[in-house]
Parts: sequence; C-alpha cells; structure tokens
Amino acid sequence: MTLRFFRRPDDSGKDRWWLEVMGKGGKERLVPATTEMMTELGTYRRTRGLPVLPSPGEDTPLVLPVGQSLKPLTRAALHRIVKDVFSGAAEALRARGDDHAQRADRLGQASAHWLRHSAGSHMADRQVDLRLVRDNLGHASLTTTSLYLHVDDDRRHRDTDEKHHIDW
Repeated sequence: MTLRFFRRPDDSGKDRWWLEVMGKGGKERLVPATTEMMTELGTYRRTRGLPVLPSPGEDTPLVLPVGQSLKPLTRAALHRIVKDVFSGAAEALRARGDDHAQRADRLGQASAHWLRHSAGSHMADRQVDLRLVRDNLGHASLTTTSLYLHVDDDRRHRDTDEKHHIDW
C-alpha cells in the first residue's frame, strides 16, 4: 500500500489536501485529507524533524519506523504496531476492574481494518452522503458501504414518524 499527500485547488481556488491511496489489488483512490488530519500530520512530521506539510512531489512515507529511518513501514509492521496499541489499551482497561473486562476483550481484538470500519461507521452516523463514504473507502458498491449504517431504532422511529405522513 502506498500513500501520498498532494494539494489541488477546489472550484473556488482554495487549496485542498488529498491523500492518494494505492490499496489491495493495485486499486487507487483519492481520500480527502481533512483540516484535522493535516494538523495531526503536521504535528507528527514536526516530531520527526520534517517540514509540517509535505512538499510537491515529496516521497516521504506517511508513517515512519521508530528511529531516524525514512524508509516506509511494511504492511506487517504497521499492522503489528496497531495491534500492540490496541492490546496495551485493552490491558489498561482491564486493569480498571472486572466491570471493564468485556470491553477490554473486544478492544484487544481490534485491528487496522477495525479502524477503517469505525471511520466508515462514523461518517455514516454523521450523515455523510453514503456515495462519498463509498468513494472514501474505495468500495465498488453502495451495498458494501451500507453495512456501515447503524441508525438506532429510536432515531429511525422518530424520523419516520416526523417525515412520513399524509397530513390529513
């Protein structure tokens, strides 16, 4: 998987950051790099001694190994780091007592794919247009993306009752 940031002006001429992602099967997609993402990226890059924002054509990997190396992490190394972070968080939660054991077990099973699913669910829950969620996640079909919809029954009932009536 390769990742590359670049800037492109929008219709109004304002620069927007994008993340170019080359995923499984050589499938390429563009993901909007939000202002929040770019702020966090800048903080991370500053700690690595890099300029806050990537320069045009820069090929510095998005995530770097610990130390001074500028070589990209392998997919396996990144997976291990994510799993270790979740495992540590699960242990910290477990240490808070038996009341947290079930949540800690679930957190201990989390992965990078879990983060991807969480991002898709969060966008859907915040009512981002499902077509945009599909494109951001690189799905070929809205059917796949619709799995990220988790509208609760109370909201579903309230919205249906408020918006689906004949007004006699």
